[in-house]
Amino acid sequence: MRKSNSLVKIWDSPINGCQVYFIAFMVYLLPTFLSETTFFSDNRCLRIASYISLPLLFFKIFVLDHWNKKELFVISLLLIVGLIAWRATQYVDLLMIAPLIIGAKDVNFRNIIWSYFYVTIILMLMVMAFSLVKIIPNLIYYSVSRPTRYSLGMLFPSVISAHYLYLALAYCYLRFGRLNVSDYLLIIVGDVICMLLTNTKLDFAATLLIIPVMIIAQRAFYGKRLSSIIAAFWWMATPISTAIIIFLSYFYNPANHILSKINSLFSDRLALGYIAFQKYNVNLFGRTIVEHSFAGIKGQKLATGRADLSINYFYIDSSYLRLLLLWGFLAFIIIIFCLTFIALRSTVRKTFILSAIILISSLSFMFEPHIVQIIYNPFLLALLSNSYFSSFDKGEENAEHRN
Repeated sequence: MRKSNSLVKIWDSPINGCQVYFIAFMVYLLPTFLSETTFFSDNRCLRIASYISLPLLFFKIFVLDHWNKKELFVISLLLIVGLIAWRATQYVDLLMIAPLIIGAKDVNFRNIIWSYFYVTIILMLMVMAFSLVKIIPNLIYYSVSRPTRYSLGMLFPSVISAHYLYLALAYCYLRFGRLNVSDYLLIIVGDVICMLLTNTKLDFAATLLIIPVMIIAQRAFYGKRLSSIIAAFWWMATPISTAIIIFLSYFYNPANHILSKINSLFSDRLALGYIAFQKYNVNLFGRTIVEHSFAGIKGQKLATGRADLSINYFYIDSSYLRLLLLWGFLAFIIIIFCLTFIALRSTVRKTFILSAIILISSLSFMFEPHIVQIIYNPFLLALLSNSYFSSFDKGEENAEHRN
């Protein structure tokens, strides 16, 4: 009788929206992460598996969450925009990003980052271990111009360094207010290891930038005047970095000595952006663009000259250019607004941690493509979630501070 009563209590217990969201988040995160590895040669099954999270998210948004009619109308429009953009581009993350952001309403953002941080670390270590014992391919890239690069089970070496950058940012979010020299040394050691394995210079530099930015952010949070003045301008990082990379790419000219040097410094990304602007116009909902990168087994063959010689490398690395040219002007405006709003809100509330994170992310987005990929950048989920960090001493007080 006791067992049956317990089962009845479990069955009759109310459905918790946060629990539904975290189940959906895990259902999305696991297959999406694995799709960036060499576990499967065809990732369509993983893509389909990630779609299972959609009905869970819709259930939370339209049944469990409390929205008024006007809000539901706006939400429905945003979901439709995501659906149209996904159909136009065939890019899964555009279908998932709106439900994940909207579904995060009233969910503890710290718990989202905690889950993202530990699950990603476990998955990365698992994939690396499987690659080292040769259960899955460890793609190795040889080049005359740079050291040997190892993917360790990922589709491309830079995937490791990109994951590490956002894991370091997540770690800083979880530790904010208590970050010290040992934390910064840990970040540096991990960054050096990633650099030795992958030779990804931009992510290496972006990860090192975390340290001075977090020092200033913590000082600003504690009311230090100079740091507060500096941090007060960080919310502008996304629109400014967007304008800079679009301008440099659109007006790139190899005959210009300065632009040529910048292009060389950033591995021909300006030239590739210029080619993209020459080939494609901006439209409202985006389009499908055929790209050929060095990721995966096919990409490795292209990188080593073993692929079809008629295929040339072409990939738009900049997140901002991808938003504008691939995913459409509407998605571009919405995502830029969301990031700017999150950073501005953090600045107005004088917590500074999310504005610091978005500053570093925005600089990375100029040259890396991970702006709407939650497996890298979970900080977009702060838009509607309960975004605060855990209590810690500030002077003699110990209280929670909303972010």
